Amino acid sequence: MEKKVSVIIPAYNEEKRIEATIRGLIEPDMEVIGEIIVVDDGSKDQTREKVLRVQSDYVFCISLPQNCGKGAALRKGLEVAKFPIIAFLDGDLGYTSKEVIKLIEPVYYDEADVTIAAFPTPSIKGGFGIVKKVSQKGVKLLTGKSVQNPICGQRVFNKTVLSNIEIPDGFGVEIGMMIDILNQNLRVREIPVLMNHRETKRDISGFIHRGKELIDIVRILAKKYYKHKTIVDRW
Repeated sequence: MEKKVSVIIPAYNEEKRIEATIRGLIEPDMEVIGEIIVVDDGSKDQTREKVLRVQSDYVFCISLPQNCGKGAALRKGLEVAKFPIIAFLDGDLGYTSKEVIKLIEPVYYDEADVTIAAFPTPSIKGGFGIVKKVSQKGVKLLTGKSVQNPICGQRVFNKTVLSNIEIPDGFGVEIGMMIDILNQNLRVREIPVLMNHRETKRDISGFIHRGKELIDIVRILAKKYYKHKTIVDRW
């Protein structure tokens, strides 16, 4: 099999940035990318139409009939991905999506099994860091290892890694995967990138979003904790 990359982009109501996100991935110096699979997760806007505006033989759009969540969208993309390296990207990166090449190279050259993007400091203040701190402490508790941003959605993997990794539903998808990855002693690298995406603000909608995210993350941490505890008790 040709050593190229399948990029999977779950997208829900991303009409404003999805086209730019894709175009950042089809520039001439991105030949290592063999296909871009956008999974339109039941969007109510023009997300699908924006994807189809990109005239490329290796950009594909899968439309789910209803919003199923990020985990389900990622799993759907994996069902059709055909290359040995997998990249997960969010749909709101715009042209900064081209920075994914920095995540691809260590996996491509077998210097890492998994790479995760380390974003620059946000340009605006969002929440109070509670979601990130809970995630960091939860990962440390359950794996004994520290990760700067275990909930970052920009990641690249050897496809074989994903066969032993659970991809849960809800906002806890990234941290659930992160715990499984670290507990398998895989080579994980966090790579600084100049990516940016839509940032939630300190307003009502922002706090609601982060509240839902926190609930899902705590739910996943609890599930992983009790699973780990059960295995230890058996021993």
